[in-house]
Amino acid sequence: MSPELYIEAKITEKATGRCITVPADGTESEDALYFACLRIWISGIYPLRNSWIDILNRHLHTAYPYSETVIPVPQTALREMCSCLYSYCCTPEANRFSPDIMTCGFWDAATREQETGRAYTIPNAHTRNKIFWDMQNWEENYGSAADLLYDLIELLERIHYENRYISLKAWTGDGIGEGEQIFPDDFITAPDDRRAFRENPQAYEWTFRLRFSAS
Repeated sequence: MSPELYIEAKITEKATGRCITVPADGTESEDALYFACLRIWISGIYPLRNSWIDILNRHLHTAYPYSETVIPVPQTALREMCSCLYSYCCTPEANRFSPDIMTCGFWDAATREQETGRAYTIPNAHTRNKIFWDMQNWEENYGSAADLLYDLIELLERIHYENRYISLKAWTGDGIGEGEQIFPDDFITAPDDRRAFRENPQAYEWTFRLRFSAS
């Protein structure tokens, strides 16, 4: 299986600190309280993961290694993470036909400083039959994921500025925007909590984390 990168969240009541995103079975372990806002799963995900960890270390004033599997995500970092993700929608021409594990985006400082001097790269015999000449599959996947993350940011800003939210399609496979569940309602299982959240979403706090799974 491809490695998987998640942005996960839990929602707690500000007045009491009580988490309202408790699974229907009542499990209250820390991991169970988090639900997936975004999931990206492609084999070339390591450079993106490293870029995101660099961003988080700067925001958190920490020094998490690239091997770390769970890292807190301050909400202030989400827009920069989204911008970084959009940079992976078009990979540099110098590595566009490289194996996807080597794919990096223009967010990477070393890549930004390169001057290749060529408009197009001709795929070699190894890649010609595996990759469409005009679109890398991971470029398309990164673009879709970036749009989903932007939708999450818009949701959070509507709550912050207007104390209201617009329900989004929830993660059931590849992130917000997929499946039949409604985000975030379906992750708030108690009817009273769901109703209170809809009426006054500013009374609740979102806590985010980045989680990486290599299998």
